[in-house]
Amino acid sequence: MNSKQRIPRYLFGLGALALAAYFLLVHNREPIIFFASLFFLVICVTDTFQSRIPNLATLSLVLVGFGYHLWSGGLPGGATALAGMLTGLALLLPFYLLGGMGGGDVKALAALGTLMGPADIFQVFLLTGLIGGGMAVVHLALAKNLKRKLEVWLASTWLLVAIHHFPPRQTAAAAASADKYPYAAAIAFGYFVFISWGGLI
Repeated sequence: MNSKQRIPRYLFGLGALALAAYFLLVHNREPIIFFASLFFLVICVTDTFQSRIPNLATLSLVLVGFGYHLWSGGLPGGATALAGMLTGLALLLPFYLLGGMGGGDVKALAALGTLMGPADIFQVFLLTGLIGGGMAVVHLALAKNLKRKLEVWLASTWLLVAIHHFPPRQTAAAAASADKYPYAAAIAFGYFVFISWGGLI
């Protein structure tokens, strides 16, 4: 990663971290917001500085999500948690298969879906896409190998559309892995926008 790319990376990551800390303090009596904010507090640190989202953090949120919904709503609540997890997983899985993001990002949205349910996680996904798109534009504009990244992405998309075949993960992800921007921050921004102002549709 070149020095220019480090600036937006840390700005995005630390901005999301600050929001998580704020919501954690202000909404500490609201269980869903509290646990989601705590989750983002952890993963925004690890994704910004280590380019990884720990499985332990993701699994912990899944257990909290199922536990909360089973306690508050019984078996129907558990079904809501399961549907939210599967929805979050399905929404980002295609981007992972195309090499556009890491598995930790997919699991993070799925874990958040466990806590929020299917309808709300879909709204967060839409907001995250808009915010993450803007972050990606800034990130790519500062990339040294922008042309190569676009070639790999276009080739991957052509394989999927033309012959219904996903490219090997190691090939599709190779160009992006070295300077991947912290997508945990995009998910966090999407979540906090949704909590503050509601969804897009």
